[in-house]
Amino acid sequence: MLTFLLTLVLTYLVIIQAEAQQTTVQVIPVSCTVENVGLTFNVNVTIQNVNDLFGYEYKLYYPNSILNGTSVTQGPFLKTGGIQTFFVIPNFIDHFNTTHGVLNVLCSRLGNLSGVSGSGTLTTVTFKSTSTNGPKILHLADVKLSDSNLSAISFATFDSEVTVVPEFPVIWILPAFAILTLIAVTLGKKNLETIE
Repeated sequence: MLTFLLTLVLTYLVIIQAEAQQTTVQVIPVSCTVENVGLTFNVNVTIQNVNDLFGYEYKLYYPNSILNGTSVTQGPFLKTGGIQTFFVIPNFIDHFNTTHGVLNVLCSRLGNLSGVSGSGTLTTVTFKSTSTNGPKILHLADVKLSDSNLSAISFATFDSEVTVVPEFPVIWILPAFAILTLIAVTLGKKNLETIE
């Protein structure tokens, strides 16, 4: 019985360790709130716990009802060690269809060398908010990872969400402050009357 329980515990620990070391590709931050229309903000497409990454490809679908894509830059991860890379953006269009824009990125290290292991940023994407709404999904799709032998690397992906909220109008600040002051004075008077 003790041997059985020990085997069960060890198996459980191996499964937990394997899950902790799983390669993931995700959009960071996981949730983003943009405080007004017309603002630019960045998200990173990152990779965690990868071994021997030589190249990658992905598509990122974003809601064109609230965002315009502005720019994308390569992150430092595949350039580790000062290695040159091939980085191309085959598609970056706000009106891919009626609801989404799409960004398509391909990147690979150049030369007969090993890939990169660890975690880091693949790309940084800049968006501009165009309308208030949300939360809306930034969805990773058609992701491919390959090692230095051009073999596929298994992984999991995690999306992100973005919300654009309206700015609190300045002209509302003074009336809101006056109302809150009136409420505080009224409550203060009631408390004084109760004490007396």
